[in-house]
Amino acid sequence: MKTLFAACSLGRSPDSRLNLSATIGATVARQIMSGSLYLAATCIIARTLGPAGNGILATALLLPQALYAFLNLGLGASHVYHLSSGVGNPQRMRTVNWTLALLLWMAVALVVAASSERQIATYLPGIHKGLALYASVLFPLLLLAAWSSSMFRGQRDYSTYNKTLLVHPFVFFVAVAVLGVTGSVNVVAVLSCHIMGQLSLWLMSESRLRKIEPRAAGHYQLFDAISFGLRAHVSNVITFLHYRLALYLVSFMLGATATGIYALAVQLAEVLWLFSGAASAIVFPESAANSRSPDALEAMVKKIATLVVQVTLAGALVAAALSPFAIPFAFGKDFRDSVAPFIILLPGIVVWSYMTIISNALAGMGYQKVNIQGALLCLAINVVCSLLAIPVLGTSGAALASTVAFSITALYTVAMYRKIMAAKRAVAVGARECQDPC
Repeated sequence: MKTLFAACSLGRSPDSRLNLSATIGATVARQIMSGSLYLAATCIIARTLGPAGNGILATALLLPQALYAFLNLGLGASHVYHLSSGVGNPQRMRTVNWTLALLLWMAVALVVAASSERQIATYLPGIHKGLALYASVLFPLLLLAAWSSSMFRGQRDYSTYNKTLLVHPFVFFVAVAVLGVTGSVNVVAVLSCHIMGQLSLWLMSESRLRKIEPRAAGHYQLFDAISFGLRAHVSNVITFLHYRLALYLVSFMLGATATGIYALAVQLAEVLWLFSGAASAIVFPESAANSRSPDALEAMVKKIATLVVQVTLAGALVAAALSPFAIPFAFGKDFRDSVAPFIILLPGIVVWSYMTIISNALAGMGYQKVNIQGALLCLAINVVCSLLAIPVLGTSGAALASTVAFSITALYTVAMYRKIMAAKRAVAVGARECQDPC
């Protein structure tokens, strides 16, 4: 995979420090390995739990996932931005990570413990209080694992970043495989596998971060770091809402079985984001590090975005052709109804893959406002379309709502990006003319 991307001649980063083809290729290879392990684990879980059990698991996971989305404060993005810009302080960041994760989890645990069974069942259909409390344990580990591992990306140490992120899928798959062999697969056991995976990822990140030499704080101020993080956080929260809204509405309106069917379709569609996820992991810090070179930066982003959408489109076409046969074969006949929403999601997945590169470039340059506006637009469209489509089309309606929202938001983000880059080029030309002695 690394050699394949090298043949695409993406060139080097604007500061010539990074071989883009090799780095993105290595990151894609890691994504494929991770995706394969997750897919294998998902096959074991889905076949054993069935649609209803898979729906309960998906609903239980919504609790820590929602908590992470709402309360991560954007610290991961802040760490990447400030470290890649040369002003971050790893030692101070680690201390903040531990302190905030502990305080946030204590607050969440108290709220869940104080809630009644009826309140839990109202917001998380099919989930009892004990299961909700246990699922909340995953929340601080998600924070610590994400915040710690993001620091490698901020240092532009992509080799360590990729190796570290392989820990979670490997541990998760091995744990699920053991459950499958011993016939012990159930919702609580699978939650335990997620907890073990995130814990392993955090501990591995910490062991490698300790080897980093102390760095002077420089211009790095905690207030500025959190301020940047909160701006990124607003966009992430809104993105999470529109991304998971359809799943929650399916759970609320159609029940656990439909949720399990739709959750599998979403999980499979997300596999096609391996390429864009790998590339955007590089684009964000490289945009922050090279924001003062608009021409070279725009050329880099264009090459990467074009390649990403081509690869994702090719993968989507193959997936659409194989899914009517592959999904029932891999996951069982009970999941045949996952085929239609999966195929309907694919156009939005392809368009969103292109937009992911653009939005990460904007974030790296400090234009988070555009991403926030785009996320709000996507959320509004998704809410309206989901409420109209789900009662009529079921899970296919949820998929259609997501695809429409993704497509319109992508068009808006790309248009704003082109406007911003045109303005940055004009400023750069003006600056060069002012320096010309003639």
